[in-house]
Amino acid sequence: MNSLRWMLYSLLLATIFSFTLSPPIHAEVKEPPSTKPDFTLISGDWQRTDGSYLLRVSDVLADGQAKVEYFNPSPIHVADNSISIQKKLINLFIKFQDKGYEGSTYTLYYYREKDALVGFYYQAPMDKTFEVIFMRKGSQHK
Repeated sequence: MNSLRWMLYSLLLATIFSFTLSPPIHAEVKEPPSTKPDFTLISGDWQRTDGSYLLRVSDVLADGQAKVEYFNPSPIHVADNSISIQKKLINLFIKFQDKGYEGSTYTLYYYREKDALVGFYYQAPMDKTFEVIFMRKGSQHK
């Protein structure tokens, strides 16, 4: 029992010692101002470049919630979606739950300079991932 107590005591001393050698944290360290991303940039109808697949994003809220619809060309049930920031880009994640699409997902990133959603389609039933591009329908750049 004494050896266990000695090990814990040594570990505690080592932890305290490492904190005393760490550089001090100063209150004047400033964080860069945070700007809220404009998720509404991805609102609209998007056509996949390799087929008749249509993605419709509407009712986009600042917290990353949106109404997302998908057509191939008939409607496919969107079970879940979210909009966030990843890799400094707007990220749209979509998960399907429909016959033939069970568990399939899109992970798309918005590239403002091209007004495009670019990313990956994971086709769960076949366990395959494809690179995909969606271009906005009806306009060049926003």
